[in-house]
Amino acid sequence: MTALSRRVLLGNGAALALTATRSWAQADPPWPVRTVRLISLAAAGGGTDAVARVLAEALAKRWGQPVIVDNRPGGEGIVSIETFLAAREGNHTLLFNPSGIWTTLHLMHERLTFDAAHDLVPLSLIVEDFLAVAASPKLAASTLAEVVQLARASPGKMTWASAPSVPYLAFTAFLKEQGLELLYVPYRNPLASIADIAEGRVDLTMFPLAPMVGPAQAGKLKLIVVTSDDHAPLAPEVPTAREAGFPILSINAAHCLFGPKEMPPSLRERIAADVRDVLGQSEVKGRIAALGYVPRGTPTGEVAAFLARERARWTKVAQAYGARPPQ
Repeated sequence: MTALSRRVLLGNGAALALTATRSWAQADPPWPVRTVRLISLAAAGGGTDAVARVLAEALAKRWGQPVIVDNRPGGEGIVSIETFLAAREGNHTLLFNPSGIWTTLHLMHERLTFDAAHDLVPLSLIVEDFLAVAASPKLAASTLAEVVQLARASPGKMTWASAPSVPYLAFTAFLKEQGLELLYVPYRNPLASIADIAEGRVDLTMFPLAPMVGPAQAGKLKLIVVTSDDHAPLAPEVPTAREAGFPILSINAAHCLFGPKEMPPSLRERIAADVRDVLGQSEVKGRIAALGYVPRGTPTGEVAAFLARERARWTKVAQAYGARPPQ
């Protein structure tokens, strides 16, 4: 071997070594290296909290680190978001909340200390949730078409309530489209409307399905439609709004996982892939289905596109009809 050949060989070897060193240096650091905190607006013991804990347990097994649920209810999700944004724990704090905190929360409040669309990075859909329209058992209507007919026959006499945010916006748009005049009944705690529906003090409500299933089975309210495109596992016999002929009430309610805006894209994709993996496990799917939800793990691009579409949709509704229920 000539001296020139040796120099070329040595030079190539050094270049390869340098390339390998650079690749190693640029590789993603290990993650997680300590406990991951999953912040949620859910109060302990509710359906959303139960989903969060199923997810946390599955991800802890996947990641080999504890994943704890940190319940921060209050302020329609504001408390949980502010807690999350204050954490900044090296990407070891994630946020699990309904999609409405990204799509409609800004419409409900004049002043927020954050911009969800800027400060929260969507990582994945977690589960599909279900909203429903329910009627008092004392109301002489059992279908949405009958509700519309009854309301037209007695303008201004029927009453309705709803959960805030998407349910309020969606039902308002439905009433405007149909040219109906109903009296809105405000609640400090919208869950109280379910008891008033049973007693006939309120005629209609639009609310998450899960807390209404028990009262419906007991005959204390009538489930009229679910707003999803698919039938709900907890009430498969209830028609969808689209099937009932009112597609304006078709809503894809969801709970999502978010990260901080400084999270590297590679870590975002890795977390999304891990979520899809655990949500695809038969045991996890079964536990979530038993709670009344449908697992929907997605790539980060898909969840971001979904949220952007929903944000644009509800912004238009709010601009046309207003976003805040009368007090």
